Amino acid sequence: MQMQDYPAFYREVYEKIMEKFTYEGNEPEEKARLRYLFHSQRTSIAALTPRPDAWNAWTTECIEKEDWSGLCRIINQRGKGDMMPVVYGGYNHEKNFHCMMECLVCGNVEAMERILPAELLQVKNSNNPFFPIAAHVLIGLWHRDGAVLAWAVPEAEAFLGKKKASQMEKAMIAFLLDLIGGDMEKGSEDLLAVCKGYMRNQKYVLGRRPFCTLAHGLYCLAQIVLPEEVFRKLKMPEYKNFLTGFALWRRENPDPDRSLWLRYPEELEVLNRIFEAPPAQVILWQPHLDSPHIKPKDRQDWYVHGVKWIDNYVDELWEMGACGE
Repeated sequence: MQMQDYPAFYREVYEKIMEKFTYEGNEPEEKARLRYLFHSQRTSIAALTPRPDAWNAWTTECIEKEDWSGLCRIINQRGKGDMMPVVYGGYNHEKNFHCMMECLVCGNVEAMERILPAELLQVKNSNNPFFPIAAHVLIGLWHRDGAVLAWAVPEAEAFLGKKKASQMEKAMIAFLLDLIGGDMEKGSEDLLAVCKGYMRNQKYVLGRRPFCTLAHGLYCLAQIVLPEEVFRKLKMPEYKNFLTGFALWRRENPDPDRSLWLRYPEELEVLNRIFEAPPAQVILWQPHLDSPHIKPKDRQDWYVHGVKWIDNYVDELWEMGACGE
């Protein structure tokens, strides 16, 4: 699909979602329509974005032209679709570490408090053991919280010995530990290992990109959390999926343009507002805490509360003026 074809595509998908909407008068109609849009189980908000092959084609075009500002805009808008709340919640937050790496690539540091909040330090259960380990270390590192790192670092070190973890997962965890320890010689080796592992890893939940966004996110993270003199000792990976020119440009442009790469037509302005807004705040809960039918050890498990995740976000978007008067 060509870029000029997307407006008609958006209208068709949006109309299909909204065709069964019935206004019940409990709140302003535009807000009710927004809530219905997010609650729809016929398709997700992410379906109102271009297909992955289109994003990858535009990404490749920006890389070839060395249009680094455009590349940031693409990464930012594409990532918004990956971070949209969904009604089923559950383990949906497990992609958020990867999402945060892409937020860092385009300078969206504000997303950290929303998609990887301190509340995630309570979460030990997971489908993929990589997520809580990586999230806990990153949260401790980001906030420079020694109390968190005192237990998160040993857990991360133990993770490096797991046989089932992929090379890329181990390299990412190792790099975070390098940042904590200030070892840039090993950090340079581990960042290169992330690039190499990215080519082989089959568990990357966000799908393939034309370059290793995860390594770039880690490199941007290093610039944020390290003293300048230490950061300068970190070597950029010399590997085909790491964009040296882009990394140099980002070093000099810490807050790049993050305006929408592809805008929605005027009659779907609400979608422009949604994709320009900050990501939804993660809402956690323990649904089995008092359940006698669940094993005691599983009653403590935490999940994303999909309904509250959506409803709180709709309230926030409304207050921000995402729709209505």
